[in-house]
Amino acid sequence: MKINSRTIILADANIQVSDVVTCLGVAIDSQLTFVDSVKKLSGSSFYHLRQLHSVCCSLTASAANTLVYALISSRVDCCSSVLYGVCEVHLRQLQLVLNAAA
Repeated sequence: MKINSRTIILADANIQVSDVVTCLGVAIDSQLTFVDSVKKLSGSSFYHLRQLHSVCCSLTASAANTLVYALISSRVDCCSSVLYGVCEVHLRQLQLVLNAAA
């Protein structure tokens, strides 16, 4: 096994080293801060909330609640167990998303 600065050579295979990898929709960085994942999730969630706001007057309250759950709450809930122990500064962004969805 030979390691270069950004490549690992193992049995004649070149393996590229990356600072961030995505697994099951969660961006995992080398320091396990999950900053990229939280930014991506909060950004897409606020985008969907803005889109829902523009059509909200055409929806019933029940339909709006269902869409908010499907587009926002389920995504935040899906990765919440991975974010256990993450710095509070990053979790605050997700709390803002949930507050805006409510």
